[in-house]
Amino acid sequence: MAPVEVAQIASTPVPQSDIIFEEDKMLKRPGPRLLMLSVSLFSLLVLLLSACGAPTQGGSTSNGGGTAVKGGTWIDDLYEEPSSLIPNASSQTFADMVDQAIYTPLFYGDPSGKLNPGLATEIPTLQNGGISSDLKTWTFHLRKGLVWSDGVPLDARDVDFTWKVWNNPKFGAASTLGINLIQSTTISSDNLSITFHLSQPFSPFLSAWADGLDAPLPMHHFANMSVDQITKSADNLNPSVTNGPFMMKESKPGDHYTVVRNPRYYLASSGYPYLDSVVFRIVTDQNTILKDLQAGSIDSSWFLDVSKVPAYNRLTDYKLVANPKSTNFEAMYFNFHNKILANNLVVRQAMAMAIDHQALIDVARRGQAAPLCTDHGAGLVPGYQANAPCPKFDPAGANTLLDQAGWVKGKDGIRTKNGQRLEFMYSTTANNLWRADDELILQQNFKAIGIQIDIQNYPASTFFGTFLSDGIPGKYDIAEFENTFGYDADDASVAATSQIPPNGFNIMFYSNKQLDALYAQEEATADPNVRQQIFNQIHQIYLTDFPFITLYAPEDIAMVKIGTHNYDPAPGGASETINIWQWWCDGGKCPA
Repeated sequence: MAPVEVAQIASTPVPQSDIIFEEDKMLKRPGPRLLMLSVSLFSLLVLLLSACGAPTQGGSTSNGGGTAVKGGTWIDDLYEEPSSLIPNASSQTFADMVDQAIYTPLFYGDPSGKLNPGLATEIPTLQNGGISSDLKTWTFHLRKGLVWSDGVPLDARDVDFTWKVWNNPKFGAASTLGINLIQSTTISSDNLSITFHLSQPFSPFLSAWADGLDAPLPMHHFANMSVDQITKSADNLNPSVTNGPFMMKESKPGDHYTVVRNPRYYLASSGYPYLDSVVFRIVTDQNTILKDLQAGSIDSSWFLDVSKVPAYNRLTDYKLVANPKSTNFEAMYFNFHNKILANNLVVRQAMAMAIDHQALIDVARRGQAAPLCTDHGAGLVPGYQANAPCPKFDPAGANTLLDQAGWVKGKDGIRTKNGQRLEFMYSTTANNLWRADDELILQQNFKAIGIQIDIQNYPASTFFGTFLSDGIPGKYDIAEFENTFGYDADDASVAATSQIPPNGFNIMFYSNKQLDALYAQEEATADPNVRQQIFNQIHQIYLTDFPFITLYAPEDIAMVKIGTHNYDPAPGGASETINIWQWWCDGGKCPA
């Protein structure tokens, strides 16, 4: 989410060859699979790590120089199938990546993690009058002459229609955080400005409208459709009316999505997009992606398997790309519908003390991660707390804690108390090798303190669909995935009471009145120093009550073919496709 005080950036993007971006990634989700740990496997992983060495990485931009040439079809392997391509109908980064290609939002991020005006003419600030001093009134000014891909005018009435749809529970929005505070709106007589009147201050309001995942909906297309039918319509994965640099030509769920240049794109007169088309191929197996890279049949792929870095480095026709300004975090979340986990802080605390975070970084992530114990990566300022009181790796202390609480180890080494057994189901996204390694290490860590975790993983569409939001204990006890807040550190979406499903993504079903009050405080101020102090207090609760446990800050990697330009994945938001309209290929012919 974006801070209120954002320096205004030029309203018209320029070719990346003319800009120097600082090197700086919603949710990561990649059938079911049962895993068991053996000490020999753990030792093998350590040996493999020592043999791999560090990856060779290029800069964040591939072949940034030269003069852009129009033309070409870019082929990208998309690691996960989008669950929806209607804005705010999905929380997936991979949905955001395709949405960024076919929708233009009011504001969009760039590879440095900053917000830029898209459909809007400027970034609203206190200084330019776009935001009231109490942070409750926000005015967005839209550009003149905007149209949808079918030629129908696009204006503030579409924006007004959009927030009302998202707030309707029948739509099932991925997030209503900030949107649910809108009490009323005022639209200018020329339909080019919309003013939002909020019920309370909300500093991160801009980020609720950032990137393709949160772009406006076409009112003329959906107004006559029942709200509960929008995501059930053919538009769900085959949007027919869009407004981005590209528009959908062919939608084959599970296989590929082909998008082609939109001649009505608002920057078409400036030459964007450069590419004729992009083919997003759905390839949910990392081994297949590697084979595609080895065959030279694709131009790029992102969110790659870190265990394959040595193989990636052997590909002389590609460059490995990483954006080190991480704003994301990998964490394990407790389901508070499980009464043992919910009612026993000592169990959650002992698990936090038993985790060997360095082994997760060194072995599972092959060094492609940084230590982190809160939900704010180093790229989020305010937010990141360098001196956070992280739990120390102390399995002996964790054992003592559980002993003192009356949890007794049985003959099988697993603890019980009053007929309750410390055995939990642990799940993450399937076919994700480093997460499988995470599970192996965590299984060993927890077994050492008398806690058994059974592992069952799911396809991303299931995991981030009904599995987490249903919150069925015994089926979902502990879950692992990667999360980020995009352009602002506001983290109410993680644990606020108001965000418990179906109203949001607090899939822990955790409620803490003190936390709710702190979220409201940080959302009510634009002062970065004050917000940092509040975030530190929020971290203190996370690190003493342990509703979730952050494992590390991952650094997501990508491969891009030599002969391509301006491929520069961002640390958050739409990530890989953040600036897709600026991508181009040598001679207007992409090399794959």
